[in-house]
Amino acid sequence: MKLRTIVAVASIAALAGLAGCNPGTEDRNVSRGPTPTTPPQSAPSMPSQSPAAGLPPVKQGADRTAGQAIDDAGITAKVKAALIAEKGVSGMSINVDTSGGTVTLSGKVPDQGQVERATQVARAVEGVKSVENRLTVGAS
Repeated sequence: MKLRTIVAVASIAALAGLAGCNPGTEDRNVSRGPTPTTPPQSAPSMPSQSPAAGLPPVKQGADRTAGQAIDDAGITAKVKAALIAEKGVSGMSINVDTSGGTVTLSGKVPDQGQVERATQVARAVEGVKSVENRLTVGAS
C-alpha cells in the first residue's frame, strides 16, 4: 500500500511540474512588439530622392566606378574565353586583366607566334579599347 501511495504522489508531482510545459502555449508568452496600449512609433521621414542621389559614383580603385569594374570583368572573361577557344594559343597559360577597357596579357607562351595571335584575339573582343602585351616566350 505504501508503494502505491509513493507512486501516486510522485506521479502527481511530476504532472504538476509539467503543467507549465504545454507546447501549445509557449509562444503566447513571447513579446511580439508594442501592445495595443502603447502608441505606435512613427517612422522617421525619408527624403523622396534615392539615397545615392547627389553623391559621386562609387569608385573601385583609383578612377573606376563600380559599373566600369563590372564592364572590365566582363571583358576579361570574354578575352580569356576567346584565348582558350583559339587553336594554336596556350590560353590557359595567359593571364588577362582589364582596366578601363585596356586589356593586359601576361604569362609565358611557347613561341612568338602565340604572342602575336593572343594580341589579335584580344583586340577582336567587343569592348576592348587597347591591348598591352606582356607575354614572354619560353617554357611554361
